[in-house]
Amino acid sequence: MLRLSIFLSLVFILSCFHASAGILSGRIFDTKGQTLPFATVFVVGTTDGTVANASGEYQLTLPAGKYEVTCQYIGFQQTIFKIEIGSSETIHHDFKLADQSLNLAEVIVRASDEDPAYRVIRQAIAKRSFHLKQVKEFQTSIYLKGVLRTSKVPEKVLGQKVEKGELGVDTSGHGIIYLCEEVADYYSKLPNSERTIIHSVKESGNPNGLGFSQLPPVITFYENNVVIISNINPRGHISPIADNALNYYKYRLEGTFQEGRNMIYKIRVSPKRPYEPVFFGTIYIVDGDWAIQSLSLATSTRYGLEKLDTARIDQTFLPLKKDVWVVKSQVFYPVINILGFGINGNFVTVYDNQKVNEPMADTIFNKKIISTYDKVANKKDSAYWEDARPLALEADEVRDYRLKDSMRLAEENPIRADSLRKRGNKFKPLNLLLKGYSYNDSGYKTNIKLYPLLFSANFNSVEGLTIFPQVTITRKLDTGNTLELRTAARYGFSNTHFNAVGALKYEHKDKHWQGRAWELTGEGGKYVYQYNRENPVTAIFNTFTTLVFAYNELKLYERWTGALNFHRSVGNGFKYGGRLAYERRLPLENTTTYTWGKLDSTNYTSNVPPTLRQYHYEAHDAVVAKIVMSYQPGFRYIQYPDFKKSIPSDWPIFSLQYEKGIPQILGSNVDWDKWKVRMDGDLSLKLFGKLSYNFTAGGFLNDRYVGLPDLTHLFGGDDPGFTLASPYLKAFQLAPFYLYSNTQPLYGETHVEYDMQGFLSNKIPGFRQAKLYFILGTNTFYANPDFYFAEAFVSVDNIGYKIYRYFRLDFLKAWDGQKRQYYGIRLGLKIPAIQRLRGGDGDIEW
Repeated sequence: MLRLSIFLSLVFILSCFHASAGILSGRIFDTKGQTLPFATVFVVGTTDGTVANASGEYQLTLPAGKYEVTCQYIGFQQTIFKIEIGSSETIHHDFKLADQSLNLAEVIVRASDEDPAYRVIRQAIAKRSFHLKQVKEFQTSIYLKGVLRTSKVPEKVLGQKVEKGELGVDTSGHGIIYLCEEVADYYSKLPNSERTIIHSVKESGNPNGLGFSQLPPVITFYENNVVIISNINPRGHISPIADNALNYYKYRLEGTFQEGRNMIYKIRVSPKRPYEPVFFGTIYIVDGDWAIQSLSLATSTRYGLEKLDTARIDQTFLPLKKDVWVVKSQVFYPVINILGFGINGNFVTVYDNQKVNEPMADTIFNKKIISTYDKVANKKDSAYWEDARPLALEADEVRDYRLKDSMRLAEENPIRADSLRKRGNKFKPLNLLLKGYSYNDSGYKTNIKLYPLLFSANFNSVEGLTIFPQVTITRKLDTGNTLELRTAARYGFSNTHFNAVGALKYEHKDKHWQGRAWELTGEGGKYVYQYNRENPVTAIFNTFTTLVFAYNELKLYERWTGALNFHRSVGNGFKYGGRLAYERRLPLENTTTYTWGKLDSTNYTSNVPPTLRQYHYEAHDAVVAKIVMSYQPGFRYIQYPDFKKSIPSDWPIFSLQYEKGIPQILGSNVDWDKWKVRMDGDLSLKLFGKLSYNFTAGGFLNDRYVGLPDLTHLFGGDDPGFTLASPYLKAFQLAPFYLYSNTQPLYGETHVEYDMQGFLSNKIPGFRQAKLYFILGTNTFYANPDFYFAEAFVSVDNIGYKIYRYFRLDFLKAWDGQKRQYYGIRLGLKIPAIQRLRGGDGDIEW
């Protein structure tokens, strides 16, 4: 069954709480009888109120008493309804709103004059920082209802049939694929304290659904740089009232109108230039206060939006007190067309009981806990939701809750689950070749996985044709505890060596703290490995170059291994581990000269690169110990009903590694000590893109006896020319394999990329239409003035079509301490399977 949970990252959420008493309900229309979706209804003089649903239906609960209730909608005149209601009374009233009557006298200007909107916008810009910072303490109740609907569904996706019934859509492809409601309280306090307490959450078809917990309560256009959701506008978008907004926007005053004691300016906002990260739409500014009264702003892929086709945000603000306006409602409209699916939605957020700069108990805030769920947050019944939700469900939403509940019960039927298991266990020879094979037992406790045969064979000059089938058996012992056995056999038809290795891993995951775990692995057997444990040479690509060009870069040795590995993640950003191993290392030589072409087979280079012959290349024993630790400060947490989840921070990761070759134990010959420290992370530059870095320093404290696998090896690339890129921020694309392997007492390594994410390229014709991005960077190794390697590159990224932007093209120049220069082009493939291949050759390397 095709699942669409991936689309949940497209949306923005929050929640609200409401009390029950008398009920005022009805519908909201314009003068032509058209419904006004998501109109705001509130009590005059307060911020208490609700929002209509997509059909214009509203429902407002009120304690007994007399009220003036206002209904407003962007672009329409406010309407007030006076009411006296009893504690258990229900009153029906339909609001009919007229188009906003705009005063046009002030907008009649000569063609040479500046539009009056610019005067208003300059005043709003001047007061932007005041409105942003005036709210030092803020608290509100929040209600959210989010829904994603399909407008079309394909018959197949990537050859897989789409079961429309299992998605909950009809035969025409229309239906709801996601529906969620949340009720919460939100608290914030400058400079950086915040807390969300989620009282209830309901996901259609998922009784254990937890909704969303990490997003801010409101998208604020008082920020210069507006982030809707980080992965759909990574650079952010420029607010129409940002300090530099006049460089990016055109404004037109469409008129003014009076709303109570306030005069409101209606201003049309449009981009000055295409392909800049901006919005378009309408913003309403309050005269005198120069605050936002409401807005309806959208953006699209043409203006820097990623993954979504369009996104629109509607917001309504109410005056809480003099010069203080607070958000009352927010509606986020995402639209996307992907893999033949047409998907649109609306995420309605209603804010209530807002309080600004009123004292809050310090106990509300916890530096580490940013969000907390009530213990029974996802266990509330229908009666609770009937009372708690401030806006009525749509007819199709009511149906969806019923339909998804029925589908869930059917899916949980043991007979159906077992039938699906047997279908998944069915053996298909073609799948075994390309995808591998997986078998699950009746309780899904045991899984047996065979790796794809296509990636379990290669050819190299040492072993000739080689096959190395791999099998993994995983057994779930109980909650959080897993036992895993990984095995691999290997046979080279030219050197006739048979090898086999296995590892048994026990993993314990803390069921009350997601991200906290430890694992212990025992490893043993004999296998074939690259000298560089990073496995820089990819076996499947080396097979091609070896057979076609007699160009073999896969340098191998055999190793008997007995090892014990331990790794622990504390769950707070701190990880540590270690390895103690005995190794019997055996040299290998080329045993075949076979090629497909007519090339001279003597082109095969020795299995020991010339630059490594000065080190120990002989059979020897090694006892090696290693300890590693890393720490990322600033971790925060979400407390779910039954467990805590770690949330990584924006801080860099700091790592320390120490290794020692221990002599005279079990015949060990090696005798060396080496260390390495590392810092890597990302830095958002907002409109200017992102800076990613990896800084490393290390070296040997002593090198009395160092075997080839113990050297400091660079993660090299292929020889100069055109080929696939090695892993970014880790590898040197042009450094020949093993040329810079060393035992230097001190070295430094730097990998830096400046990803512009559309900055500058959005101003170049052709590049901006194709949404191509520039990346600048360098990879540098330095030990001394005579021994270094540096490369610089310019890359064109985001190559592809629509969402299929998997390619990157790098143009590189490199030089070293011997005055050698290299030039090359690399093709980067942002496809996980290819990236895994470029990071290793398929051999087991624990």
